[in-house]
Amino acid sequence: MNTRTSRLLLCAAAAALSGGLMAVPTAQARSTALPAAERSTGHTTAAQAASGNYTYLEFKKGANPQNSRLYFVYVQGSNPDHPRIHTLGSWRAGSGNGSKDTCASNAGWLPNGTYSIKAFYPQHRGGPHGVNGIAWYVGDHKCHSGRWRTDLFVHSEMLPNGSAGGSEPYRWDGDSDYKSNGCIKLKPSDIRALRNLQASYPNPHTLTVH
Repeated sequence: MNTRTSRLLLCAAAAALSGGLMAVPTAQARSTALPAAERSTGHTTAAQAASGNYTYLEFKKGANPQNSRLYFVYVQGSNPDHPRIHTLGSWRAGSGNGSKDTCASNAGWLPNGTYSIKAFYPQHRGGPHGVNGIAWYVGDHKCHSGRWRTDLFVHSEMLPNGSAGGSEPYRWDGDSDYKSNGCIKLKPSDIRALRNLQASYPNPHTLTVH
């Protein structure tokens, strides 16, 4: 999937053997458009902007792609020579279906690098083959071979309104649901905690993966 109109479908869930979702065929994916981003619950005040304070997300890869960590980091940059860095949140997170091949579309974990967060969705509506509920869209990134990994999100498994559904892909069943087609996944309670932190600090505009 290389078109931006497929972004709802690329990495919503894990392979069927793990209790997750299979990728949607390209023809179907190309017919689905990404809905407009809703207004973020995070905010950046004029005073914060003037002080140089900001936040970012950081994904640190572990030995197990499904047992890595996502961090919410706050930087007080009023003194750029001596910024104060605070890790305000840390959660278990997965990326990919177990493969460490960053060039493996729909399978490998994310390539290292810095991603620009394109949009925050409090209630994303991706349907039965897509990303639903609380989500951050982080766009595309090249792997080491130059191949693009496209339409990447930070998300969980839930209904669009954030509540738990009765079946896949709207229900979190356990560790198997940390698997995905490449996106970063958190369990529902953790992605809600991340959203709540964002509501109290400047919006994160970048995601660092390493």
